[in-house]
Amino acid sequence: MSSQAIKLNNDLRYIEKKIQLRLQSLPKKNDIKILEAFAGNGILWEEVKKRTSKKLKILSIDKLKYSKINLQGDNLKFLASLNLNDFDIIDLDSYGSPSNQLEIIRKKNYKGIIHCTFIQTIMGRINNNILYSLGFTPKMIKKCPTLFSKNGLNKILSYINLKFGVSKVTIFTEKNKNYFYFSV
Repeated sequence: MSSQAIKLNNDLRYIEKKIQLRLQSLPKKNDIKILEAFAGNGILWEEVKKRTSKKLKILSIDKLKYSKINLQGDNLKFLASLNLNDFDIIDLDSYGSPSNQLEIIRKKNYKGIIHCTFIQTIMGRINNNILYSLGFTPKMIKKCPTLFSKNGLNKILSYINLKFGVSKVTIFTEKNKNYFYFSV
């Protein structure tokens, strides 16, 4: 495994906050099925397992090869092919925006808990599917794309509210890194 792969998939500065969010989100039942779409080394859920008496069954996906990955490849394809309602929690701990994954989850009418990581650089483009959902047109975006990159967190939260009907999101934010979960 390359050091670049480790760097891209793990930001260890906020790992404790991410673990706490996952512990808070566990449903009130003993057997919990989790779909981890950006699993990497599986650090987060392995630590959650150590801190709870609940039985966690994790199906892990990553496009890179890690020792604990169940499915290696494009998580968009796996999300489209799996019965998502078999899972209590879907974890989208992407290093960027999980909007394409959220689109699939919404179209499949998933009901459960969704964890997201949304990281935006200062001039980072927001995915068009978010912008289109919020009423921005292709013509507007093409004319001045950086104009629509401001307030990315507000835009993705508005998108989640619009697409999933969710207004309550539990979130931890540090600079441009946003870790949150919500229930649908």
